[in-house]
Amino acid sequence: MIRDYGFAVFIALLSTLIFIFSPKWGDDFRPGQTLKQEFVEAKVVEVIANHIQPDARVPSIMTGKQVFTAEILEGNEAGKRVKVDNPLSRQHNVYVHQGDTFIMMIRDTPSGTVYWAYNHKRSTAIYWMCAAFMVLLLSFGKKEGLNSVVSLYFTAALIIGVLIPSIFAGWNPVLVTIVLMGIKIVVNFILVSGYNRKSICAMGGTLLGVVAAGIMAQAFGEMAHLSGIYLDKGEDVIYLAEQPIPIRWLLFVAIMVSALGAVMDVAISIASAYNELQITDPKLSPKQLMIASMNIGRDIMGTMTNTLILAFAGSSLTTIMMVWGFDMPAAQFMNMPVIAVSIVHALAGSVGIVLTIPLTAWLAHYVIKPDPQTVLEHQAS
Repeated sequence: MIRDYGFAVFIALLSTLIFIFSPKWGDDFRPGQTLKQEFVEAKVVEVIANHIQPDARVPSIMTGKQVFTAEILEGNEAGKRVKVDNPLSRQHNVYVHQGDTFIMMIRDTPSGTVYWAYNHKRSTAIYWMCAAFMVLLLSFGKKEGLNSVVSLYFTAALIIGVLIPSIFAGWNPVLVTIVLMGIKIVVNFILVSGYNRKSICAMGGTLLGVVAAGIMAQAFGEMAHLSGIYLDKGEDVIYLAEQPIPIRWLLFVAIMVSALGAVMDVAISIASAYNELQITDPKLSPKQLMIASMNIGRDIMGTMTNTLILAFAGSSLTTIMMVWGFDMPAAQFMNMPVIAVSIVHALAGSVGIVLTIPLTAWLAHYVIKPDPQTVLEHQAS
């Protein structure tokens, strides 16, 4: 039992240690908070006034102003009841009823303490959804499902606990990302497929594919005069760092992280296909195996490139709606930074998927060798 789950347990413990020690390391270069504020749970005791009406354009949203009393449920002021003025707009719409629990922001200002309805309490729904996902994954996947959960946990630890603090620390984001993604790739395939020639081949194909995608994004991004500053919140993070952030290279980082999952899927599919074909018919030459694997890869390529492009299209849906609504000419919308960044991301990730197929098949030719025992069994039959 311990032998079967030993590596997964080790990776889970390592991920936990990263989450524990990363905040202490990050404190050295994380910007200090200029505002004294805290976020706590609070409960609506009584709604004093409701000066609200349905929004003219979005009738399901109530706008106007509420006044209510709330009891603070945690923190230094737990048990205290305060009066809250709650303006409601389309963007900030924390419309509450008596008995609702919400997130309150408590901020100390020169003119006194401000109590504000910051947001609905959404964490409960998110935690229940995560729990449902875990139950389904473990129920149907069993050991492989558990390994998938550990792999996701490790990915979060690397990105949140190492990659992001490293960028704020001013480290070279390209080198850090390649090293971290390489570690992630190795750990993921050992957890999911075990340590064997097939996994080694998929590891190499994945790393080459995501690096190619990152280079493509960076090269064509710079040709289009784009940089990480045009990413969502790209300009805002500049002001968070106490030292200059190498914002120029964040396009490379973003595309490597976003394309990794799809590229891993393609790489293991090609490596598995090569391996299974070799086992099924050991008489096939390496060239024949490569051609057959790439033919399988062509079928995968069509769906996976669509998957990646549709994922970016979904994340940019409202922007696309704005382009359509304003009837923008191509010369206008194709040159908008937000559109250009999305297109570069989608195409660079798709290029990574396309290149992963021949790269993995080529690696399989050198890495995946026929098992002599399998060959003898086939000849005997």
